[in-house]
Amino acid sequence: MANITDAQFDDQIKDLSEESKATARNVREQLKGLESTLKNELVAPDAVEKQLETLKETLADKAVVDKLEDQLKHLGTVVSKMKLQGSQLAETLNGQIGKQIEDNKAEIKKAYQTKGVFEFEVKVAGDITTGSQSFPVAAPALAGTQMAPPANANLRTDSVLPLCTTFNTNQAAFPYTETEPKDGDYAFQTEGAAKAQIDFVTKTRFAEPYTLAAWEKLTEQSVDDIPFLQSVATDLLFKKHNLKKSKAILNGDGISPNPKGATVYAGAWVPGGSLSGTVSNVNIMDVINAMIVKIYTTASYTDEMPYMANIAMLNPIDFFTNFVAAKDLNGLPLYPTASLFNQVTIGGVTIIPSLDITAGKVFVGDMTRYNVSNYKSYIVKIGWVNDDFIKNQFVILGESRFHAFVRKLDEIAFIYDDIATIKTDIQAVVTP
Repeated sequence: MANITDAQFDDQIKDLSEESKATARNVREQLKGLESTLKNELVAPDAVEKQLETLKETLADKAVVDKLEDQLKHLGTVVSKMKLQGSQLAETLNGQIGKQIEDNKAEIKKAYQTKGVFEFEVKVAGDITTGSQSFPVAAPALAGTQMAPPANANLRTDSVLPLCTTFNTNQAAFPYTETEPKDGDYAFQTEGAAKAQIDFVTKTRFAEPYTLAAWEKLTEQSVDDIPFLQSVATDLLFKKHNLKKSKAILNGDGISPNPKGATVYAGAWVPGGSLSGTVSNVNIMDVINAMIVKIYTTASYTDEMPYMANIAMLNPIDFFTNFVAAKDLNGLPLYPTASLFNQVTIGGVTIIPSLDITAGKVFVGDMTRYNVSNYKSYIVKIGWVNDDFIKNQFVILGESRFHAFVRKLDEIAFIYDDIATIKTDIQAVVTP
């Protein structure tokens, strides 16, 4: 055989009778021919039949012939299937038979001496492909998160909080007193004349704190088994807290226990004022500038310090149509920073898109007039509810308490209304 020399083969069968030796050598030669056929033709069925006929004539023992015939037919079927699948034999038949003879010399000798039969199985190895892999049972639910740990939630961070006036206090009922000039004024006078008298009033109001809180319940097993789960949970609590607080500062309805937002403090545009009918070919910047001027020129009393708007907000759709897509007569962008930085800054006023503004509306205001305290800063607590301890469950709680208010005299520092309403009011009448 190919893996052993003739001398080695003779040594392996030296203990057999001369008749058995001759038979073994004959079978060896026949198997050499069969191997050649397997290599060249990958054992076509007709080649197997031809080799079997030759072996039948050589071997006298019918039991040996029948057993060998069954084995070779099976081998021919297997290798023929491999041919159709484009596979190749990973180990030669000759090598496998040689190993079987080497490992089972004693059993082969006994079989020949007793006119018995020795059986061996020819194994055909195939290629290992992606199709060789399988899941006999469904993967555990946790397998996915172990291979790909959860990431932090990607919540939006647009906020008006940085524009507000923020302060610290330890007073639950926070008092603030406003001074308002009342009657009289300075006057130039002649010698001996009585001086002019002026007076003022003060009013003290109180702001009460708002409590903002939420919690999550986790099991100890989930935290142990899922990487970074507790970190993701605490990150989500913090981001959701900040987003909810920002939304309340902008749009809170003011109905207890909710804060009153800037858009609710804001007044509507009043048509028919000094800016009515003053602008030709009105665009969005005319609308925003008109609102800025209106805030600047409106006062609670004579000679009050003007309010300076620092923010203008539109719905993202309105921001796109009025800023990003706006072009001059040459087709160039009117506001290049609108698409580059998703904002426009003109005259110290930043104009930004916000999903918290209703489509078709515009908000302009001086957010420094909105006061937010840190009465109880954001804190995270971990604890148990009822029988959570014996159930391996625990709660993560995020909470803060703060004041949120606009002083009474400062409420005129905000305007919130429809873009179309303001456009119509300031549009100049075209004379035919």
